Amino acid sequence: MKKREITFEMVTTKGGDMGETSLYNGERRRKDDLIMNVVGDLDELGAFLGVARAELASKGRKKELEIIIEIQKTLFIIGGEAATPENDKLFKNISRMTEKHILYLEKEEKRLLKTTTIKPVFVTAGENSISASVDVARAVCRRTERNMVRVIRERGHTYLAAGQRYLNRLSDLLFILARSLEN
Repeated sequence: MKKREITFEMVTTKGGDMGETSLYNGERRRKDDLIMNVVGDLDELGAFLGVARAELASKGRKKELEIIIEIQKTLFIIGGEAATPENDKLFKNISRMTEKHILYLEKEEKRLLKTTTIKPVFVTAGENSISASVDVARAVCRRTERNMVRVIRERGHTYLAAGQRYLNRLSDLLFILARSLEN
């Protein structure tokens, strides 16, 4: 199938009306395909982080804002890997997850833990709107990771393992970030 260039005037392409959508390489997939679930979850996660980002910007929380922006950029990398079949020629040209992305999260987690008190009890989200939006993003992150694990195990897409590890660390960081925004 030939790929069409989509212009702004063509936002509505009607290509998904029959319950299918396209991967990065133009390959058609059912919208309920496991890969499409992961891609959709990543999109949702990025959107919820966008809510947190807007709130952080309005409060002048520059360091936290930088963290969210870096995470959003990395989610695009994971999405690109998920939406591009490993055996496709485009795969070698996309940005890839690396250990440095995971190490960034671990570094920020350690930094935040130095100034954040986390009580050894279950946390009820909603202390304030910013921490609540980060908690929603954390919950979506955990679902995204579960779906990613399913794709890796059921489809053998082991090339997504670094993205899965990133999501695992990200949910931890988002938990700590939410708590830090309550202090």
